[in-house]
Amino acid sequence: MKQKRVFLAFFMLQLVYINTYGQFFTICADSLHKMEVMNEETLYDSLKADKQVFPDTIKDSKGAEKGKELFSEPHGCEVSIEKNVPVFVNVSTYPLFDLIQKRVTVCLPLDYLKQNSGYGYRTDPVYKCQKFHDGIDLSCRYENVYAMLPGVVKEVHRGNRGYGNYVVLQHGNIECLYGHLSLILVNEHDEIQAGDVVAISGNTGKSTGPHLHLRLKKDGKSVDPKPFITYLNGYIDDLQDRIASLKFGKKPDKELNIGNLAKALETYHVKYPKIVIAQSLLETGYFTSRVCLECKNLFGLRRPSDGSYYKFERWEDSVKAYRDYVQYKYKGGNYYQFLNRIGYAEDKEYVLKVSQIAKRL
Repeated sequence: MKQKRVFLAFFMLQLVYINTYGQFFTICADSLHKMEVMNEETLYDSLKADKQVFPDTIKDSKGAEKGKELFSEPHGCEVSIEKNVPVFVNVSTYPLFDLIQKRVTVCLPLDYLKQNSGYGYRTDPVYKCQKFHDGIDLSCRYENVYAMLPGVVKEVHRGNRGYGNYVVLQHGNIECLYGHLSLILVNEHDEIQAGDVVAISGNTGKSTGPHLHLRLKKDGKSVDPKPFITYLNGYIDDLQDRIASLKFGKKPDKELNIGNLAKALETYHVKYPKIVIAQSLLETGYFTSRVCLECKNLFGLRRPSDGSYYKFERWEDSVKAYRDYVQYKYKGGNYYQFLNRIGYAEDKEYVLKVSQIAKRL
């Protein structure tokens, strides 16, 4: 079985480093941020066990703390990285190592998550009639597919019908199927860890285009994977923030990249995010301009009084300013025409350039 080795270099602290396997850089965007936090009493209460590997507290969408036992280690899965920690390190003495232990036991299924089709009844893209869709479809083109939790490979199937090539992973009483794969990298009965590359996504079986079909079953019954993925993503973000806080002494500013910009646009309810991202890339020369680096201004926003550039404490503040100073004028219709109408830029080809960048996103 092929595995992807990652060195968690930023945990060295001039003392020790930890070698581990898997993918632990994750981005979530678009519709997955809109999913509701799962109902712990109806979906995953049976995952409670003696050994806690998920956070003591996590807040739901309304700010209330969820219970300590929302998730626990599935029965039958030994979750530990103590073998990778040198014997002279007392994990209980270093809170950072406790967070590392938790972090390496969870992973998202893809590097970038965007949902194409949801769980439940829908118009079947092949048969053009109402049929039940027993999972969610995630957008991807021949990319690494990762195990989300420790477990065992229950089934490997190769074929041209239905799910096509697929693999079934067993995580305690949770069963995960990845379908329409182009290549499977594991064998039945293999033990897997979170972050192991188990397959390459593809377009096999009954499929109209490359994507990953993700199906979950709990105690043999089909369940909606969206809440599980949403919680997992929030939990990973929380862990990474806590790790960064321990390392730097405070929560650092979020890295400026397209993934985090997409999150900020959604947080501030900015319309037409793809177009707005394209605007920021054009305005900043892909985040390299002086105005971007010194003023943390992603959109070339100027003061009406003297024409000087606005300066912000964080680049996220410029996203909010774009919403408040620019997009509040938008009342509907074609957004490109709106940008032309308000005279957003002096360059007559500005909108054309933005649309060209947006098409490539």
